[in-house]
Amino acid sequence: MQLITLLFALLVSFCAFAQDPPGELLVPVADQELTIVRYPAEGTHLAIWLMPGLGEPTRMLETAVKLSGLGVEVWLVDLAESLFLIKGPQTMRTIDGKYVSGLIAAAHARTGKTITVIGRGYSAIPTLRGIQHWQQAQQNSGETATYLSGAILFSPELYATVPALGLEPVYEPIVDATNVPIILYQAEKGGNRWQLGKLLSRLEKGGATVYVQVMPGVTGLFYDDDESPATLNALKRSPAQIVRGLDLLDKTPTPGHALPLADKAAGLTSGLDSELTAFHGNPSPPPINLADAKGQYLSRDDYRGKVTLVNFWATWCGPCVEEIPSLNNLREQMADESFELISINYAEGAEQVRKFMGQVKVDFPVLLDEDGTESAKWNVLVFPSTFVIGPNGQIVYGVNGAIHWDAPEVVNQLRALHAP
Repeated sequence: MQLITLLFALLVSFCAFAQDPPGELLVPVADQELTIVRYPAEGTHLAIWLMPGLGEPTRMLETAVKLSGLGVEVWLVDLAESLFLIKGPQTMRTIDGKYVSGLIAAAHARTGKTITVIGRGYSAIPTLRGIQHWQQAQQNSGETATYLSGAILFSPELYATVPALGLEPVYEPIVDATNVPIILYQAEKGGNRWQLGKLLSRLEKGGATVYVQVMPGVTGLFYDDDESPATLNALKRSPAQIVRGLDLLDKTPTPGHALPLADKAAGLTSGLDSELTAFHGNPSPPPINLADAKGQYLSRDDYRGKVTLVNFWATWCGPCVEEIPSLNNLREQMADESFELISINYAEGAEQVRKFMGQVKVDFPVLLDEDGTESAKWNVLVFPSTFVIGPNGQIVYGVNGAIHWDAPEVVNQLRALHAP
C-alpha cells in the first residue's frame, strides 16, 4: 500500500517527463503473480529495478519518473511484498532466482527491449541471482538470447551474513557465479565502502566486467535522511548517469554461459550481538591518532593499564544513537576506575557532529574518522561496533550492534577484566 500511495503522489510530476502515467502490472512468474509499477517510455531500454524492502522508496520513485522521461522504461518491483515475505536483509538472501529470471524474460517478451536489472543494498543479491538463473535457463534451452545487458548496483550488500566483529565478511555464493557486465555506484561514506576492493576482486575473478564509480560525499543516495549537498547533487545527476551506463553496458559483451552456483556454506549465523561476545579476530588493536570535533587530537598506541572501549558509530545510525545514553551511564559508573571510552564517528564532518552533539547529550570524546579509513583498519562492517580492550592491551570482547552498556551484567564483566 505504501508503494501505491507514493505512486499516485508522483503522477503529477510524471506528466512533465512522459506522455503515459505509471501504472500497475500483474506479471505471472513461476508460481506467483508479481506486482510491477511500470513507468513507460518509448526508448529501447527497460530497467527492472528491485526494491531493497527497507526504507522509504520516494527517491527511487522520483528517479524512475526521470528515467522514463529520458526514454528508459522502468519496472519497479518489491519482491518481498509481492511474495508476502517479511521485509529485510534475510529475505533478500533467500529469494529464489527464478522470480527475477522470469521477470527478465517477461519484460522482453512484452516489450522487445534490452533488459538491465538494477539493485541497491541487499536487493543486489536477488539481482545477481536472477541474472544467473536466466543465463542457466537460456543455456538449458539451447537458446542464445542477447537481450540482457547486465546489472547496475548501488552500494551492494552481498554478504551471506554479518560476521563476528573483526572477522572477514562471508559473501553470497552468487558473487563467485557472476560473469555479466556490472556498473557499480558506491557511496563514499557508506558503511561498506572499504570492502569494495574485496568485492571487486571476487566479481572479476569470475569474469565479470565491472565499471566502478565512487560517489564522493554520499552516505545513502536513496536514503531520505541523507540531505547533504553532495548526495542531493548526485541524486540529481543519477538519471542521466544511469542512461549513460545503459549505453556502456550495451557495448560490453555479455557471456552467454552461466557459471555454476555453489550452495551457501552451512552453519552461518548472524554476527549481530545482544551482549558482550568473545573476540575472535586479531587481538592487537590498531593505533589511534584522530582529532575530535573541536580539532583536538587523541593518540593511542599502547592501551595497557586500562579497560578501554572503542566505539564506532554514525549520527544516521538509529541503534548507535539509541545506545548513547547507556554509554554515558557506563562512563559515569566507571569514573573511579581505570577505564576509558573512545568514540569514533564514521565518515561525517566536524560541523555535522558538533550539531548533533548540540542536540543529543554525549558525555565522552568523539573522534572523527572523516574518510572512513580508521574504521577499515579495525575491519568494521556494521554500526555501531564496539571493541573492549583489557588492561593487557589486547581486545577481549567485540560487539556488533547496540547493547545496554549500563546493564549490571555488562558493567560486572568489564570490572572483572581488572581482576588479577
